[in-house]
Amino acid sequence: MNKQVSVLAAIAILALGLGVWLSQSPSKNTFEAGLLFDGLQEFANQVDSVEITNAQGVLFSAQKLGKRWLATFDPEQPVYPISQDKLADFVETMMRAKLVEAKTSKPQNYIRLGLQSIDIDDSMASLVTLKANENSWQVLVGNKVTVGEGHYILKPDDSRSWRTDKTIHLPIDKYSWLKQPILPYQAQDISSISRVDSLDWQIARSASGDFQLINMPKDKELAYGSILNSIVSNLTSLDFEQLLPADEGFAQSLKVLTQLEVSTAGEEMFQVVVSELDDKHFVSFSSIGQSEYWQKWYYQVSNFSAQQLIKTLDDFLAEETSSVSAISTSSQTIEEGDSPN
Repeated sequence: MNKQVSVLAAIAILALGLGVWLSQSPSKNTFEAGLLFDGLQEFANQVDSVEITNAQGVLFSAQKLGKRWLATFDPEQPVYPISQDKLADFVETMMRAKLVEAKTSKPQNYIRLGLQSIDIDDSMASLVTLKANENSWQVLVGNKVTVGEGHYILKPDDSRSWRTDKTIHLPIDKYSWLKQPILPYQAQDISSISRVDSLDWQIARSASGDFQLINMPKDKELAYGSILNSIVSNLTSLDFEQLLPADEGFAQSLKVLTQLEVSTAGEEMFQVVVSELDDKHFVSFSSIGQSEYWQKWYYQVSNFSAQQLIKTLDDFLAEETSSVSAISTSSQTIEEGDSPN
């Protein structure tokens, strides 16, 4: 019996020791997730250039000049401010993304992950390049994973593709990461708006802070109390769908729908022109003595947005009930109320 107990005890001790050894010894099959970009966290605050390229060309290119991030287009076109929130989120993702699963290293299988070279015409991939002083990082971003978070990526110096733990949100087009809305003003910054074409009207901010219609027609009233405020908010919240450089030939092809003159609380003044071409609507801005970035472009805007800026005087006023219609309705009511003889 003692011999059996001794054997069992020895087996138990060996099993315990083996368990401890296995728990402490690294497995050859164990993979520890590593960062997508080594060193980017150290230089994240110094990133000064971001470029995203696909098979169609440069999708997004921005440089940091001083404290401002500006998107660049063709060399002959002016730069444009970007949405710093969107860029900051993107850099944060690239900085913290990890490689969590190794995928194929066979180039013929890259297409399944959307990782074909952007030199191929129908490639769906995007090449991301970040720079910080003399340092740079680059990665090819392919398809989003079908379930959960993550993207498939391929690094230039690694034939093996990988899945990341984070979804990498890229711009839909070259305009989607630009600064919106167009104007650098809030509704409270506007003191007056005037339509200065043949259908002229003027609204101005009153002492109470609301807008009032100058030279309100007698025996008329506004359609509703905030209708004048709405055109101001529509102007200051105006977003664009596409940018076109201010070209004289393009300007001559447009049909002008209305012209507005806007005054700000800071005693600045600028003009707004709403135009149309081939069922598309465009807005441009100009002023005397100023040359702001938003005055150097034509902005394609939605049909709805354009309609909010071409209001006539009648659009502000309540519709009158026709006196004839009122008499007719009254007569009909009396007749329906009469008892048959």
